[in-house]
Amino acid sequence: MEWAGAVGAAGSALISGVFIVIAARLRRENTSQHATNQAKLEAIGDDVKEVKYDVRNVRDSHVDHLKWHAEK
Repeated sequence: MEWAGAVGAAGSALISGVFIVIAARLRRENTSQHATNQAKLEAIGDDVKEVKYDVRNVRDSHVDHLKWHAEK
């Protein structure tokens, strides 16, 4: 009967070890996916800033154009 306890402990360690290896691999993949997504979000943020700047320039030009018409 004492061998059953040893076999049970070894089986438990084997199952836990396999689970830990799989969890560690998934965690690394998840970290790399987060890094990729963060880079994409930062690029989108930069693009939004550029568009915001362009829209402000167009607005200012439009206002200047309307003032030009009002003067005539």
